[in-house]
Amino acid sequence: MARARIRLSLLAVVAGAVSSYGFAPALADPTPSGSGAAPACPSSNPPNELTLVSGTPQTARLDSVFASVLQVTLANTNGCPVTTAAAGVPITFTAPAGAASGTFSASGSNSVTVGSDASGAAAAGSFSADGTAGSYTVVASSSYGAVSFSLSNSATGLPARIAVVGPVRRSARVDTRYARPLEVRVLDADGSPVEGIAVTFALGAASSSSGAGGPAGAGASFPDGTAQATARTDASGIARSPRVTANGVAGRFTATATTSTASGAGAAGGTAGANVDPAAISLDNLAGRPVAVTLLGHARRSARVGARYAAPLRVEVRGPDGKPLQGATVTFTLGATGGGGSSASAAGSAGAGASFSGGASQATAATLASGIATSPRLAANTTAGSFVAVASVAGSARTASFQLRNIAGPPTALAAGAASSESAAVGARFPVRLAVTVSDADGNAVAGVVVTFAAPSGGAGGSFGRARSVGVRTNAAGIAVAPPFTAGGTPGGYVVEATAGHATPAAFALVNLASGLQP
Repeated sequence: MARARIRLSLLAVVAGAVSSYGFAPALADPTPSGSGAAPACPSSNPPNELTLVSGTPQTARLDSVFASVLQVTLANTNGCPVTTAAAGVPITFTAPAGAASGTFSASGSNSVTVGSDASGAAAAGSFSADGTAGSYTVVASSSYGAVSFSLSNSATGLPARIAVVGPVRRSARVDTRYARPLEVRVLDADGSPVEGIAVTFALGAASSSSGAGGPAGAGASFPDGTAQATARTDASGIARSPRVTANGVAGRFTATATTSTASGAGAAGGTAGANVDPAAISLDNLAGRPVAVTLLGHARRSARVGARYAAPLRVEVRGPDGKPLQGATVTFTLGATGGGGSSASAAGSAGAGASFSGGASQATAATLASGIATSPRLAANTTAGSFVAVASVAGSARTASFQLRNIAGPPTALAAGAASSESAAVGARFPVRLAVTVSDADGNAVAGVVVTFAAPSGGAGGSFGRARSVGVRTNAAGIAVAPPFTAGGTPGGYVVEATAGHATPAAFALVNLASGLQP
């Protein structure tokens, strides 16, 4: 108690001394410390910055409107309401001039200027993504600064590709249904299926104008008798047409599938089908009377290069009743080279082939009352090898094939291989075996020809084992390889000659080296 009284007395003394010097004692702040109460806002508070209100970040599909309007407002950095008049301040919204961007509906361009309202707010109005996917920034600028909106144009969920489901080539007999409806799958840029897109199937014109097949008039229809139908894609992105029925004209034509330019349920405001290539399906109406084409004579035939084949090509055509069909047009085509030719090309090209009279690789003939059609005579070209000739009848999927072969002519030249000039020590074997390639007058390799390799009978020479000469038959490539050749006991140079009939021989210049000399 005594200590308390002493402390109070000291405080009173200090207070009196301060008062005597004319200072009033300081009063404590009535606001409790740490209460968090905000300071009072000034009565005059003009704007000094531009702030974002709405529209960032956001994404819209290509060529569609962004859901949220781009909006800003004038404000003061002290956080207090703006009291000074803020209406009519020009604010410019600007999107990129190239690549991914968009268009303001109010200006029809990538930039628009609007004035702030009485509260200092400004909205750019409707803004649409362009047709390029990507992220970008729209800048709103004013005399009080600038702010940015982060936007993205997305191709997700918009048609980017139409893929055919099932075979792209189909056929049906005239006046009958095709086995399955037309089906396509619509995918977006990410390869995901797009649901709810309208797909238009159109049964196009016959392809005879492009040289691809059937006469004008070949076509088909949907159940309502029209050549066009529309279907929407399901959850798998697949659209299926109604059933398709061939008309009564045989021939080929094309069906197409295209996306509609109207927005589908799955497009959510996007422009479906813009810049999407159509899908095409080749349809073939087959003749109502299938025919059988049977070759007559030998299926495999051969002729010397540059010479005629012994007989023309002949086939028999029979109708569905098994009787010979008269007046049917048969097309004989001398086609691509087989394994024996040098290239897969038609007659008259660099590969093995043949031609009909006049040099053509194709000819037609009408069947007689017997149902038999005979091609013109055909001649082999100058290239040895195998190729195929095909006989076909319009409207029938059946064909007859002939396996033809051009045989090389008689040997006219022998060419020595790598051993045309070499040496070996006396009594030693030559390192490279003697070999030649035999060819005919047109440069074709000649197979099955016996080549005789002969060494000199006296002086420097050698032997194939114990024989001075040996006969070797050429292989399929026209090459004959002699047995190993051994130098005789006499040093010196000499020639081993290779011959085959009347062909120009080949010579090998060989040298037997004396003992101690290295080859």
